Amino acid sequence: MEVSRLKASIFFLVIGLIVFFTGCVEPEKVEVKTPSEVKVTKTTFVPTTAPRGTLNNPANLGETVVVKIAGKTLEITVLDVIRGDKAYKIIKNANMFNPDPKQGYEYLLVKVKFAYTEGKGSLHVSSYDFKAYVGGAGYTPAWVVLPKDKPEFEGVDLIPGGQTEGWIVFEVPQDKEALIAYEYLFEPVCFISVSK
Repeated sequence: MEVSRLKASIFFLVIGLIVFFTGCVEPEKVEVKTPSEVKVTKTTFVPTTAPRGTLNNPANLGETVVVKIAGKTLEITVLDVIRGDKAYKIIKNANMFNPDPKQGYEYLLVKVKFAYTEGKGSLHVSSYDFKAYVGGAGYTPAWVVLPKDKPEFEGVDLIPGGQTEGWIVFEVPQDKEALIAYEYLFEPVCFISVSK
């Protein structure tokens, strides 16, 4: 008798749950508004401009980008650009053993000025802290000998107030827009367009 009473209790509990969950309870209040009752507001999107010197808003040739990283303030400027046939002739005339660029590529020479204006401690900077980005791919500096009138951007240790400048050579795809990036800890922190 105990077993049948237990079965009956379970049966009524299951039936009660089924009734409850199948909608035999009063639904929540639903309100429908007609189109004349709906208030429409117009939202105007104002495009925001990315900060100057970023990937989405690169600086231009001759424009100084101020970068603040790790408690240091740096100023980076691309002063001059030479590419294509003119760059090829400069590099080939500098040293006959300089290689020709790969098929579909050209030399890109950029003159960079780098200043460490504020901060504490020293900062090492070299040409290998820069990359040329073309079509989303980053190209490291090329191994070539430069002529005496185009001094190389050499690796130096700077302290606040110090600056250096020199030429960096890249081998990049021909006739494509190029961005020069200064990289800190292997991440680009500023971009400068070198397309003329």
